[in-house]
This record gives sequence, C-alpha cells and structure tokens, in this order.
Amino acid sequence: MMNLRKWTWALLLALSTFIVACSNENDEFLTQLESEADLQDNQADLNRGVKSSGPYSNGVFIVNEGWFGHENGSVNYWDGISNAVEHKVYKKENPGKQLGVTTQFAGIQNGHLYLVSKGYGNEKGNVVVANASTLKHEGTIELSGGQCRAFVALNENVGYLSTGGVGTASGSGIYRVDLKNYRIDKAVQNVGNSEVGNMLIASGKLFALRSKQLLIIDVRFNKLMYSIPLSGTAGGMVKDKDGNIWIAVQDELMKINPQTMGIDRIALSGVSVNPSFGWAWNAGSLTYSKSNNSLYFVNEGGWAPRQVACYHINSNQSETLFSIDSDYQIYGAGTYVDPVVQKLYVTAIKGWGQDGKYNRLYVYNLNGTQEKLLNYEHFYFSALCVANE
Repeated sequence: MMNLRKWTWALLLALSTFIVACSNENDEFLTQLESEADLQDNQADLNRGVKSSGPYSNGVFIVNEGWFGHENGSVNYWDGISNAVEHKVYKKENPGKQLGVTTQFAGIQNGHLYLVSKGYGNEKGNVVVANASTLKHEGTIELSGGQCRAFVALNENVGYLSTGGVGTASGSGIYRVDLKNYRIDKAVQNVGNSEVGNMLIASGKLFALRSKQLLIIDVRFNKLMYSIPLSGTAGGMVKDKDGNIWIAVQDELMKINPQTMGIDRIALSGVSVNPSFGWAWNAGSLTYSKSNNSLYFVNEGGWAPRQVACYHINSNQSETLFSIDSDYQIYGAGTYVDPVVQKLYVTAIKGWGQDGKYNRLYVYNLNGTQEKLLNYEHFYFSALCVANE
C-alpha cells in the first residue's frame, strides 16, 4: 500500500512538473507574442507623419499585376516632385530578379516592402521581401501549391500569408510565415481550405476577410477563434487612428473595436463599395485618411467603375466625391491615401484589349479636387499603390 501511495505521489509530482513546465513555456511564448503584437500596433501609429528618407520617399509605388501570359508583375514609382513615372524600378534595383505572376498585393511594414504575387500553374505564388527605401531584394517566400493573396507581418520574425485555397487535403486559407528564414511555417488551424484576402493585426488578434465572412485568429495559438458573417461581399479593410477596424461590405461599413470586439454596422447612403472578391480577387479600394478621419473607396460600378466615394466618420455622412474621365475606368484596388502627405491616388486604364496599355494616375486632395494627372503607356494593369512612411 505504501509503495502504491509513493508511486501515486511520484506520478502526480512528475505530471504536475510537466504541466508547470509546459505552462511556463507557453506563457513565455504568449507573453512574447502579446508584447510584439502591441509593439506592432503602436509602432505603426508612431511611424505615421514623417516621411522616410531615400530615393523612393517623394511619391508612391505603383504595383502592377503584369500582362498575364506575357509578363510578370512589376513596380513603377511616381515621383511627386517631377510628376513622372519611373518604370520597373524593382527590376532596375535587382538585375536578374523578377516578381511572380500577377502581383496583386503590397504592403510596407517595419521598413520592408512585401510584394505578393498570386502565381499560376507551374509558377508558384510568392511573397518577395524588399527594403522599402532601396527596393533591394531581401528574400522570397514561396507557396508550394495554390495561389497567394495578401500578407501582413506580426513582427520581424512572424508574418501571415492568405491564399486562394491550396489544392491539397492539408491546405489552408492562411499560413504562418517564418520571416527569418523566408519560408512557410505552418497552416493556421481550423481556417479551412478556401480563399482568404486582406488581413490586419490588432490587439493580439489577426483579422482576415473571406468573401462574406470575417475570421478572428488568436496569434498566440495560431488558431481560428471564431468568425463573423458579413451582410455582403467584402471590399477592403483598414484601421483608423483610434485603432478601430473598418470593413467595407458593399452598401454597409462595419466598425470593430478590436479590444472589446464591439461591432457597429453603418448603412451607406447613395453609395456602395466595389467588392474585392469575385471573378478575380484584388486588394480592395477601401483606404483611410487620418487628417480628416474619412474613408475613401471606389463606388460600385461593375467592370468599369469611374466614381470615387467617401464616408466621413465624424459626421456619419457618405457622398460620391468625383468621377474620373468618361473614357477611362478605375482598375485594380483603384484608390489609395498616402498616410503622410494625405493625397488620394487613383489608378485607371482606358479599357480592354489594346486600350489596356493606356494608363493614368490621378492625384487628388482629400476634398476631391484633382491636382495632377499623369499618362503613361505599357500593359501594366496596376494592382494598387503604396507609399513609404
């Protein structure tokens, strides 16, 4: 009996030691992730308001899909001082290197430019990481199967890649990425193997958009917590100066407090946000200005949208702001507010077929007054704009 009691206590002690050890290890990991996530949120706010220095600090990058079947993605640079476009600057800075097929997303975080190409067939989808100031190549992350969509970095070590669904039984709509070794780490648990688009990180959570669903992922456990249905098709997601997350859902906006998860649904009047999901996913037109606390987006217009609309958060008013020239149509994500100089950029093409080589970049102030217009030629098919901060 004594031997049984001793054996039982020994077993309990060993088990408790194992549990405590595991708990301590997990707690340390969780604490590290939480502090890094908070740093990511805060640093993003601290960086706004002062332009970085360097050769690409006075304008915006125009990220291009490329001419499908003929040419891979590329990056142009519009210089705001000269009002000129410098063509294929990533290729210029990295001779012999190229982006993937259909470059459809880009984001700048912590001094890195992340360029995401969908991929097609034998051409793998990938994320090219470049120095945001110099455009020098730093690394490439390849997806072994399926198409890539968007990317967001948690910190210097960890990021997340959304996909169009990976054609294997173990595939996922989101993968965690090892940024130190430029490789896919593991799938986010319970997300499922179907298309996921834009992503944001706030309050230790990863927010990710499906066509008609918002996914909430706990980055500490790399696991889906729950999902929230959307009333229509998503058209983009941004964060405002107060840390709230805004999601465009056609004729509705969702405002989410990422700490409390309180949700406000705001009906738009007279305008509707162009969806980013459909025949071919794009990054979505929803963009935000901190200087007037307003959201800008492409007004829904089928295959040839021409109007840009605005929702003023302070006054709870929405309006159509302007239309571009009638012989051009907005293409790609379409709208972007530079977070520092607070100008609104609109990308457009003349049309389809041979008209696809005629590009325009419109520059507006936040009231919708056109300030500059630039015409340039090539079959680029602009995906979106992004600027250094």
